[in-house]
Amino acid sequence: MITQAILLRNKASLISLIPNDKPGYYKWWAKENDLDILLTQLNVDFSEKVYMEKNTSGLYCIYVGIAAKESIQQRLDWHINDTHTTSRVQNGTLSTLRQSISSVIVGNQYDKNATNEFIDRLSVEWFTIDEAIKKPEAIETLHSIEKNIIAEHLYLLNIQNNKNPRSTQIKKDLKRLRKASK
Repeated sequence: MITQAILLRNKASLISLIPNDKPGYYKWWAKENDLDILLTQLNVDFSEKVYMEKNTSGLYCIYVGIAAKESIQQRLDWHINDTHTTSRVQNGTLSTLRQSISSVIVGNQYDKNATNEFIDRLSVEWFTIDEAIKKPEAIETLHSIEKNIIAEHLYLLNIQNNKNPRSTQIKKDLKRLRKASK
């Protein structure tokens, strides 16, 4: 199920839609105009879009993640509703997706409002697996799923485990932007 992130800012919607008792993986999707902003900021040629995962609604997948040590609901809540405080930025506990978005979009990881505005324009899709949260089997399964997904296409905001040869320069630029914006 793909849902607009802004709809999940409401805790009741989040709780009613996303399982709180299962681990899983998720994909973040952007409309083409928001993808173009990311491509521009990351100095990526627009022709690279052909290597990105695109769904039938015309959305492009920009990030893939897993929730193995907590429920899929808790993980997505962290990305969408993080308090995004100064201490979370300084301590490195800000969501990795938020770190990247704030660094790329506004060049400032402390800008919660601009980060939320961009996240609210995105959509998220989640999948659960039939394993217990925190179990080694769940962690292994989800890491394998993430690795296989990332190997298939170009995902702009994934740094960890992203071995796609097209992502080499993007990862360098993203790391540079993240460091500079902190």
